[in-house]
Amino acid sequence: MTSGKKQYFRIRTESEIKELNQTSASHQRDLVQRIDGLDPRMDALIIKFDDPDEAIIPDRFFYDPRTRERLTGVEASRKAYKHGLAISLPQPRTLKETYASKAIPLELRERAFRRLQRMRQQDIKFIGYSWIPVFGNDKEKRVVNLDTSIRGSKRFSYAENYSVYKGPKGIEKFGIEVVNVYDDAEIVRKQGAFAIVLVPAESEKTPRYRFKLVHVPILPNNPSHELNYNLATVMSLRSEVTFRDDDEAYVGRTPHDIFIGLEYKFRQSREENPVLRFSPLDVAGYLGIVKQQLTEKHNQTPLQYNPFALPSKHWARFSVKCDSNVLVYDPSLSSKDKLRHLHLAEKCILYARAIGHFGHDDISYWDPTRDGIFKNYDWSIGGKE
Repeated sequence: MTSGKKQYFRIRTESEIKELNQTSASHQRDLVQRIDGLDPRMDALIIKFDDPDEAIIPDRFFYDPRTRERLTGVEASRKAYKHGLAISLPQPRTLKETYASKAIPLELRERAFRRLQRMRQQDIKFIGYSWIPVFGNDKEKRVVNLDTSIRGSKRFSYAENYSVYKGPKGIEKFGIEVVNVYDDAEIVRKQGAFAIVLVPAESEKTPRYRFKLVHVPILPNNPSHELNYNLATVMSLRSEVTFRDDDEAYVGRTPHDIFIGLEYKFRQSREENPVLRFSPLDVAGYLGIVKQQLTEKHNQTPLQYNPFALPSKHWARFSVKCDSNVLVYDPSLSSKDKLRHLHLAEKCILYARAIGHFGHDDISYWDPTRDGIFKNYDWSIGGKE
């Protein structure tokens, strides 16, 4: 198993995958079905395309825009993860249009993902989905890479089972700790609340990450009968660093502005404005707020206006197979057999293809009646007996 991570987050090593019963895939047609049909306890799929230059990652990311030299698989994947195509949600474009809209984020995602079902599987190259805020001068496109939904939901599932904190009156609780939700001011009606959350780490002996989520929809509104304040609010969702009394920052997720500054601009990228890319910590933290509001306040608003595609049990199991039952041939590697795990960008594309093949409701929609609660999701490598 991979080392350094808590048992819950460990996946098979490449050597362990090679010991399973191997089958091979030489083309991209029906790749999702091949992965989905694997027995997680004993099967492995080796992806090695007939054309040595073919890859899951779009070809344009394999070339340096200055020298035109071919890049390695890991370099191309990193570029694709940061600059790959994201499906734009069919959102209202102005604040006035948003207030007048009857939609919730789930409906916008479902309509956007229909596009995938009309495409051939091998032609789907999307890594996630995006939207544009409608408040004031905030023009940072929000991007949710599809792996973020999976990894954030898994982090939340872990917290529900193993992360203990002390709640009111010293009572021990399991889950994401929501330190406070600041929702008293009148401005919360139009701009949402902010909440401080503590999210457990995947690595051993690492403290919890503490950060703030801003523009969280908290106060109920009925978009069928009144202005849709909450849709406008959640489209501006972002996370921020929190500070101690001595002005030292708490250990938290990388600030968005710093993260953006670290991303070098890919010259062939179509991005003109800064991009705010959500992390798995953001998803886990938001789910912590959803649970806290449901259980303590009987408030469904954060769930109703949740901006993240929440995985079904099917998607969760598919992701486990991508992690621990699949290897891909990479000619840029120096190892003898040139086999490696799937990169994040490759998983994102495969998740998009799974949505296209199985449909939005089967993959990227959490149905509590069908799927149960996240605490009981099976993320184990071989599947529960």
